[in-house]
Amino acid sequence: PDTDSICSAICYANLKRILTGEKFTPARAGHVNSETQYVLDYFGVEAPKLIENVRTQVKDIEIRETAGVQKNISLKKAWNLMQDNTVVTLPAVTEDNILEGLITVGDITRSYMNVYDSSILSKACTQYSNILETLEGALVVGDENAYFDQGKVLVAAANPDMMEYYIEKNDLVILGNRYESQLCAIEMGADCIIVCEGAGVSMTIKKIAQERGCTIIATTYDTYTAARLINQSMPISYFMTREHLITFESDDYIDEIRDVMANKRHRDFPILDKDGRYLGMISRRNLLGAKGKRVVLVDHNEKNQAVAGIENAEIMEIIDHHRLGTIQTMSPVFFRNQPLGCTATIIYQMYQEAG
Repeated sequence: PDTDSICSAICYANLKRILTGEKFTPARAGHVNSETQYVLDYFGVEAPKLIENVRTQVKDIEIRETAGVQKNISLKKAWNLMQDNTVVTLPAVTEDNILEGLITVGDITRSYMNVYDSSILSKACTQYSNILETLEGALVVGDENAYFDQGKVLVAAANPDMMEYYIEKNDLVILGNRYESQLCAIEMGADCIIVCEGAGVSMTIKKIAQERGCTIIATTYDTYTAARLINQSMPISYFMTREHLITFESDDYIDEIRDVMANKRHRDFPILDKDGRYLGMISRRNLLGAKGKRVVLVDHNEKNQAVAGIENAEIMEIIDHHRLGTIQTMSPVFFRNQPLGCTATIIYQMYQEAG
C-alpha cells in the first residue's frame, strides 16, 4: 500500500464513524513504506492494523451465548435450564469462565438407565442442597452444604424389624411418618432420612439425629415420587463429558471448522477465546447463514490487489480513482470512482459534502 491508500483508509474510517456512529476500523493489506511512515509520524497517527486476509472467522458469525453453569448443579436444574433456553447442551465452567465439560440431553437421559445402582447418588457425591432443591424439601436437621458420598438409597417400606436387615451405615433412607421407622433408620447409622408426605418430625427424633450426625429432610412428595426424583439431584459433574472436547476458537476460519463439524455427530460446539475462556456455542445451523466480513475498499477495486478471501467478504463500498477492475459483489454497493490524482482527494470532497 502507498501513502494514498493508507491515509484514505484512516480518514474514511473516521468519516464513517462520525456519520453513522458505528465502528469502522482502518486496515492495511501490507507493509507501511518509509514515506508513509514519515507522514504518520509527522501527524502523530498510528498505522492501520495489518489484515492479511478477510476469510470469514467464527467471531464474524452469530454464536449462541448459552450461559455457563457450575459443575455441581443438579441434573434437574440443568434440564430446566435446557428447556427454558431451548438448548440441548450446557457448558460447565469455572468462576474464571474456563470450560470444564459439557452436559447434554443425552447424558441426562442415560443417567436414568442407572436406576439399578442404588449407590449412584453417593458415587456422584451429591450435595444435600441439590436434594433439597430437587425434592422441594425443607432441612430439619443437618448442613445443606454437606455431601452424601457413602452408602446407598433405599425406601423403608417394611416394618422396623425387617428394616434392621437391609439398612446399613451411611445409607439414605426414604420413609413416611412412622416414628419407629425413623428411629430405626437413625439407630442403624443412616446418614440421611427423607420424611415424605409433609409428615412432622418429633423433637426426640430431631435430637437423636443431631447426636448421631444424621441429616433429616422433609418433603411433601410421597415416597414413590421422592424415590423417582432423587436421582435428578445428582451433580452434572458425574455425567458430563470432560475429555476430548471438540472446541473452536473465535479466530478460527469457518471453512476450516466446517469439515470438522460435518464429521462429528455433536449438535453444539463450544467457542473459546485465545485464553481458553468460554464465549458461547455454535452449531451447523449457525454456519448456514454465515456472512463474510464487512469490507470497504479504498484506492483499489481489482481482485488481484485485494487481500486474500475478498471473494467471501461482504463488500459494502468502493472508493477509488483507478480503472475499473474485476471485483464482483453479491449485491449493489456504494461505488464512487473519480478521475483524480488520488483517492484522498475524493474523501476530502466527501468531508466537505458532509459539512
